[in-house]
Amino acid sequence: MTDLPRDILIDVMEDVIEDLHGHVHRVSDLAVDLGTGLGLPEEDLDCLALAGVLHDVGKIHLDSTILGKPGPLDESERELMQRHPELGFAMTRNRLDAKVAEAILYHHERFDGQGYPFGLIGEGIPILSRIVLVADAFDAMTSTRAYQPALPIEFAVGEIRTHAGTQFDPSVVQIFLELATVDRLPVELSA
Repeated sequence: MTDLPRDILIDVMEDVIEDLHGHVHRVSDLAVDLGTGLGLPEEDLDCLALAGVLHDVGKIHLDSTILGKPGPLDESERELMQRHPELGFAMTRNRLDAKVAEAILYHHERFDGQGYPFGLIGEGIPILSRIVLVADAFDAMTSTRAYQPALPIEFAVGEIRTHAGTQFDPSVVQIFLELATVDRLPVELSA
């Protein structure tokens, strides 16, 4: 596979998603570190790197006013936002490795089955998606967003620890906590 489809998708995403470059690369880096800690094969680590970069590609179909809204989304806006994994999957399933497209599709599924788009449970969620979820959640909490300032790293680590077994796969959280202990978590740099 050449980098052309990925590069085109990233260029299009940059026109739509605020702090795209920083966010997707931090998610990608952390996802690869988590996958390495779990002992995944090199092929899966390559898929994780790409899935981390492209996990939000479906957002290019959403209205930028929703993406940049400085407050909570209303119900209809939330429903639209929750379509981005399926939209991203539709864009990538015939262009990229199937594991990458699946990681994009399921990256908001929760370990307890309360996620979206399908409410998958536990190990029924592909491991790459379970990894991207942790990496994405950590970066979302520790980065400045239109709807919230960056939260302290300690708070984000505590939230991920607290939600192991509900929102997050406990085995992924264990590796995440090991990385936190040795100060190996990628964070947004202050401007």
